[in-house]
Amino acid sequence: MQNTLWRYFALYRSFFSHNLKNEMIYRANFAINIGLDVFFTMVNVIFFAILYGNIETVGGWTFHQTLIIVGSVGIIRELAYLTFRKGFLELGEYVRTGRFDVMLTAPMNTAAHLAFRHVSLTESLGEGLMGLVLVGYGFAHLDAATWISIPFYCLMLINSLVIYYGFCLMVSSLVFWLIKSQELNTMIYYFMNTARYPRDIYHGLGKTFFTFLIPSSLIATTPAAILTGRIDATLIALSVSVAFVFLTLGLFTWTKSLNHYSSASS
Repeated sequence: MQNTLWRYFALYRSFFSHNLKNEMIYRANFAINIGLDVFFTMVNVIFFAILYGNIETVGGWTFHQTLIIVGSVGIIRELAYLTFRKGFLELGEYVRTGRFDVMLTAPMNTAAHLAFRHVSLTESLGEGLMGLVLVGYGFAHLDAATWISIPFYCLMLINSLVIYYGFCLMVSSLVFWLIKSQELNTMIYYFMNTARYPRDIYHGLGKTFFTFLIPSSLIATTPAAILTGRIDATLIALSVSVAFVFLTLGLFTWTKSLNHYSSASS
């Protein structure tokens, strides 16, 4: 087991190094991507600044608490691009052109191969850096901020990444039936966009929908709740349970999809 983990870590490091060299060839593109990420993140911040200029709280969340939610989304999105997100973006093209057949013959897990092959530092780097700034800024302006909450915040970020991975895996698996993946990628994009809003703004069927069917309400709200002192054991248990369920469903859907796939040559 340990040897397998080290082997996958070595493969990840190799893919990461190779992809980073390719990304850094086009330095102007690198700078533009970071600039655009920062710009669109600031657009979100300005939106909330205008909103909170007229009201004190949204769903019980203050402006600085909401900045932690927005920043957490940026951090999770960057972590996703460092692990699996870009590979799933390319899946539709791989299936359509037949290049996915090559991955099936590789001596490693197909999902891991797809993810590692396109790991990217620069794809959402600006948003990730802005996320760290916003979380730090919001945390510094909390009345009852406690440093002890930071490790638990980081743990729940990882849990949220698992939720995101399970959701991406489940949705991206539909490519094997639909071939064209643009609509699926758009769904995943908006999944993270809706995570920027506090979970407490939803009620009734809306809260149920964005918790159990499209669990975006847990992605950033749960880690942010820990950092802001709003957390309770029920929300933590719910987030961990949803992560387990969506990871299980994602792996099940992926396996069924691979069994359905008959290669581009057949």
